[in-house]
Amino acid sequence: MVPVAIVWLIRRYLKKNDTKISDQIRQFKNQFPKFSAVLLLVILVLLSVTSKAQKRSLSYSIIRNGSKVGTIQFSQTTNGGMNYLNLESEVKTRFIFTFTAKAKEEAVYSNGVLLHSSIYRQMNGSEKANKQHEAVNNQYVIHAGKKTETVKNYPITFNMLSLYTTEPVDIGKVYSDNFQTFLSIEKPELHKYKITMPDGNYNYYYYQNGVLKTVEVHHSLYSATIVLTVQS
Repeated sequence: MVPVAIVWLIRRYLKKNDTKISDQIRQFKNQFPKFSAVLLLVILVLLSVTSKAQKRSLSYSIIRNGSKVGTIQFSQTTNGGMNYLNLESEVKTRFIFTFTAKAKEEAVYSNGVLLHSSIYRQMNGSEKANKQHEAVNNQYVIHAGKKTETVKNYPITFNMLSLYTTEPVDIGKVYSDNFQTFLSIEKPELHKYKITMPDGNYNYYYYQNGVLKTVEVHHSLYSATIVLTVQS
């Protein structure tokens, strides 16, 4: 509606001030009417898209035994009915031996339904996970290396990345792309949520004013805390 209103105002202005336009400008308009119209349309579309797109960024520090061992960078971009989620993490610490772990996760939603997601993880340079979900004909095709399978858990409306965007106040389950299943969301306290993985490991998620502030990671071999440091 905004571009239409702008075009209407421009036409009205030109009509109202037609007598003030010089002969030179008239000549230019006569020579390039189509070019001017296309250029104006492109500018208006770009302005419309730019004005509607919104981006949100969150930065976290990963703390283990009182020391910072890694970071998480999360971003969310919304434009109309599209929602793009992106997370990148890096950890370098010593556990029996020194190791470096990197991960990248993405999710794309359209009108609240997951269209595509991907998980990529590596440790010390070796690939540990590489998996993608694709929505096809009201089901999901999962690609994991050379293996492809189809699962009928459509639609997915809230996956693990969504925990960084929304406090699951009225949400009872979250989809794990890694385990390819829905996990129950427990609510032991106000603004505190517990998610237990199929392997027995579990995390606590703490929210303040709707923003994910802290994550407590409880693994059978280690524990860590993820703390929000910057949000914009």
